[in-house]
Amino acid sequence: MKILLTTLNAKYVHTSLALWYIYQYNRPFHPEVEFKEYNINQDLAWVCGEIYREKADVIGFSCNIWNMEQILIISRRLKQVAPKTKIILGGPEVWDDPEGILKDNPEIDFIICGEGEIAFKEWVDELKRPRPEFEQVRGLVFRDGDRIIRTETRPEIEDLNILPFPYPDDLEPFQRKLVYYETTRGCPFHCQYCLSSNEKGVRYFPMDRVKEELLRFIEAGVHQVKLVDRSFNCNPKWAKEIWGFLIEHPGETNFHFEVVGDLLDEEAFEILKKAPAGMFQFEIGVQSTHPETLALIRRRMNWEQLAHNVRRLVTETNVFVHLDLIAGLPAEDYPTFGTTFNQTFQLNPHRLQLGFLKLLRGSGLRDRAEEYGYRFTRETPYEVLGSHWITYDELLRLKTIEELLERYHNTGRFRVTLAYLIARHPSPFDFFETLADWWKRYGLDELSHKGKDYYGFLRDYCRDYGFDTAVVSNLLKYDYLAGERSVELPEWAGPSDRELASQAYSFWKNRENVIRWLPEYEALSVREILRKTYMAGFDFDPRRILECPGMEPSAGPVVLLFVYEPGQVRIIEIETEALQNE
Repeated sequence: MKILLTTLNAKYVHTSLALWYIYQYNRPFHPEVEFKEYNINQDLAWVCGEIYREKADVIGFSCNIWNMEQILIISRRLKQVAPKTKIILGGPEVWDDPEGILKDNPEIDFIICGEGEIAFKEWVDELKRPRPEFEQVRGLVFRDGDRIIRTETRPEIEDLNILPFPYPDDLEPFQRKLVYYETTRGCPFHCQYCLSSNEKGVRYFPMDRVKEELLRFIEAGVHQVKLVDRSFNCNPKWAKEIWGFLIEHPGETNFHFEVVGDLLDEEAFEILKKAPAGMFQFEIGVQSTHPETLALIRRRMNWEQLAHNVRRLVTETNVFVHLDLIAGLPAEDYPTFGTTFNQTFQLNPHRLQLGFLKLLRGSGLRDRAEEYGYRFTRETPYEVLGSHWITYDELLRLKTIEELLERYHNTGRFRVTLAYLIARHPSPFDFFETLADWWKRYGLDELSHKGKDYYGFLRDYCRDYGFDTAVVSNLLKYDYLAGERSVELPEWAGPSDRELASQAYSFWKNRENVIRWLPEYEALSVREILRKTYMAGFDFDPRRILECPGMEPSAGPVVLLFVYEPGQVRIIEIETEALQNE
């Protein structure tokens, strides 16, 4: 009997932690189990063909909101060409109404509800018997003729240490992947938009094992490990021990944690201050700052403490801070969401994600959808289209704001220009609203654009709204060069720096200048230095905008040297007198 575990990940770089666990747990008992991963961006007909070519007797799919529709299509096609193949589903997208899924999709034979490692093993055990008794397998839903049978609920795995390390011994193929990992299962909180609210308590893997496995990722040079623990620091002592361990074992691996921001204490900050740049990324779910909304979604949050801690993370540590908001939550209308946006944006996170409420199967908010007047897509991902508090028109406007937030704030490429412009609008939300209206007016949302185009668009917006385009051009030029080296500046950047480029060649020919400004480049030729740097002139020093965005820049020519090094750009001011002497 050939058994194939498979799924469609959201992206090529993603991994399916759930299926890796099931695969590794079952191999000693059923060595014929195989595992193949695909992704939703691949041609569906090709994926279906590849699964069919495996000629498996059993195919098990892991189902989530991003792949459910495709999995059902593939299952229907496979049953037509291989009718004897058994198809079994698992995953959060099938747990809420497994009977309904079996009723509506006759090509599906079995569904596992809940944790699948042991359940899948016991199901295969029965499948191999001459007379299977599937009623003995807890957590299973299946059809028996015209009947659909649901067995006893399977309890959660108490001792997580019985599960093996989910990934292969050789982690080299995972070096450029986003590898998912967990140190706990469960969540102590009960947020009504999240399926984790249905779980009770938190279960832990042994700390020694966790450290050993994290070290394996570091030693293998895995690029990024995303810990899927729902509230990683709900046990602060547990989290601090792991953070401290990782800091003591530095490598090239980036670790992403979902963190409860208001639970960070002084000891945590003392540990996090030691983390080098690029090691930690914290995703903190703000979702809303509106008290009534937080009460309705049963989300406990001390906003003042969270805001204080986020500011400290940004200013005192090297942690990359990612904050989440959800539009469409109950009791939060459009203006109230604008307040949430402003309060969160003003914490200066490195990334601010504007998401839209999805009424997941089995979530508390989905159960109250009628009460709250929710209209939502009946197909995945069940995204909200309106409610008693917010209209579809308003959500569409927020969609455009989301796109511009991603392009202008979250890329980190417009720091100085955005600081200047936002300071000249009533609020950050007002700036993005106005920019979004302008964006729609010119139909820019209808087209795809190159990254460099966004600088010119922002300059055009400023021209139409009466901003000093000479000032804005200087700021955009600075942001542009702070992001990447360019041989030829765009037209909007103003007059060419050709004369300055000629001066730069003479400047670096003088080795005293190299020793003074770039001593680490002393052994390089002039051409090599020019390839690693760019010298640009400005009508004022754009860096001063970050210090006081509301003040108009004071005139006075400035020459800045941009030094392009792996992972960073250094910016050095060169006195005009030093250039004139060459």
